[in-house]
Amino acid sequence: MTNTLHSIERAKDRIRMNPRAAEHFMRNALERGKDKSMFSCEQKRQWLISKENACGYRALVYNDMCLIVTQEDVVITLYEVPEWFRRSNRYSGKERIRNQAKFAKFNCREAENGWVM
Repeated sequence: MTNTLHSIERAKDRIRMNPRAAEHFMRNALERGKDKSMFSCEQKRQWLISKENACGYRALVYNDMCLIVTQEDVVITLYEVPEWFRRSNRYSGKERIRNQAKFAKFNCREAENGWVM
């Protein structure tokens, strides 16, 4: 696996990682990251499709980051996912969330209707 210099610089800027940690992060992302087919929420899939390019690139989500990857598994760049896309919502304001699956389902439905918190 190889990474572009641009992707390593973006990791340094956006998630404060040194080059060695960035390589490790990107290797794990390629192994464990989720692509658009693994999300049940239509809005999340559409957001990933918007990040992909017509050149055959794909978008992977790993650890609240979106990585743009070529067909040869070369990481081009990475973005932070939006707040509504994040994986771990344990608190909504000061209220503790008891059932995270129900909360995520409800908020995904709200986000589809345009009622983002």
